[in-house]
Amino acid sequence: MEKSSRQQQLRSVLTRERLIQATLDEIFEVGYHAATTQEIAVRASVSRGALLHHFPMRADIVLAAMEALLEDGTRQIKAVASELQDGKVSLGDFVEFLWRLFSGRFFYLSLEMITEARNDASLRERMIPVVKRFHDALDEIWLAFCDPQRRSPRQARIVLNLTVCLMRGMGVQTVLRPEPSYYREMIESWKAMLPHIIDGAAGDVMFARPVVKESR
Repeated sequence: MEKSSRQQQLRSVLTRERLIQATLDEIFEVGYHAATTQEIAVRASVSRGALLHHFPMRADIVLAAMEALLEDGTRQIKAVASELQDGKVSLGDFVEFLWRLFSGRFFYLSLEMITEARNDASLRERMIPVVKRFHDALDEIWLAFCDPQRRSPRQARIVLNLTVCLMRGMGVQTVLRPEPSYYREMIESWKAMLPHIIDGAAGDVMFARPVVKESR
């Protein structure tokens, strides 16, 4: 009886994982609005009833897919960051990895969901903590790259966010400006500049400015 229960639990977990992967594949292939729960169930080779058992509302499966996507992205970033700390890859290699991440499947999927969340208050409210966990994980990773005697945690986070925002912004541009050489120039410029921000005079100048708090 106990063995049967474990097998059922395993099947349930595997079905849930298939549904989440099918959701990501469907959204990537046809876009957020065209991705229906019926097609997701077909892609996952499960019944619509099984889908509704795991995810009663469309927003439930979208949120689970977003969470899985960001968790996978975090794992990839941590793995490459670990190689950077071990000297197996360079800081430039890490920037290249971020560019691939933020100009490929991972980015386009997150963009589809973030765009939808802008107009869906309920989805946005549920998605914000999921995205926050992703950025908190990034902050922890980046702190390991910076000498604490040279850069404070706040400064390390700024360097990270500058890098991520640059990659994300270029990723958005690729939709309507598919010019690899245009992005390559900026990537190479940032790779050359980044070490001087982390450990050099460029960062000293940047962080010598007083912190300005935005008024609301």
